[in-house]
Amino acid sequence: MFVGVGCSSDSTVSEGDLTPHLNKSDSLALVKIYQEIGPWHQDWDLHDITTWNGVTTGLEEESNEIRVIGLEVYAGQCHGILPKEICQLTELRRLVISGGIMQGNIPNDIGKLKNLIILVIADNNVTGVIPESIGELTSLRMLQLSNNLLSGTVPESIGNLKNLEFLYITRTKVSGNVPKGIANMNKLKRVILTDNKFSGTFPIEILKNNILIECDNNNITELPLEVWNDSSDCVPPLLQGNRLSGEIPEHIKHTKKWEEYGDICTRCQQKGYGYSNVIYD
Repeated sequence: MFVGVGCSSDSTVSEGDLTPHLNKSDSLALVKIYQEIGPWHQDWDLHDITTWNGVTTGLEEESNEIRVIGLEVYAGQCHGILPKEICQLTELRRLVISGGIMQGNIPNDIGKLKNLIILVIADNNVTGVIPESIGELTSLRMLQLSNNLLSGTVPESIGNLKNLEFLYITRTKVSGNVPKGIANMNKLKRVILTDNKFSGTFPIEILKNNILIECDNNNITELPLEVWNDSSDCVPPLLQGNRLSGEIPEHIKHTKKWEEYGDICTRCQQKGYGYSNVIYD
């Protein structure tokens, strides 16, 4: 249990004659992280936690230690290599690293951060694949991996994130199929998968709960025609800028779904692609 949560909390908080101190592993990890990808904001005094802007701490009553529960760096001009020491901050609830020219891979051990609620690694030059262990972050409510150089496929383990509400994977080199595991995320409120290299058939299994999934500007080649049935409860995804082709049966053109979504979801395919018998307004 945590008490006394705040930004850059004072390490001299006391109860009776006990003076809690910052957890040693957390302290060493933060120093390494700052040395590797900082500085950001004003310079930290590495001996004075009250100067560590972007860090949120809380007192763990059982151990009487101050633990790091938040690390948030916005537009911080991060550089260097994304340090694996991030995975030592095992009490993190919020991890946001956004802005800069930071390189390296998302650590394979990211799954150790089992208390994470928000994970944002965005607007940098992070490479490599999304680790399989991402699926171990079952407390996540927001996952954003945008505007990086990530590649490979999205692991199906992402479907284990059953508390996820917001999923943003945009402007990367991620390829392969859109993972069907998204169908397991019953709390989703918004999904944006635009400007990647997803290909193949779009999985209609993930279209439920009236969630509009944005998947523009990929390489999707097929959207199953069942999505246009008025009797189904799914909302057709946004698939402009993909590689849809073939013909739309005439009876589908007269469905309410096609009339409402057909234009905005399927127009403006990549050059040389598009439904051959559809004229868009």
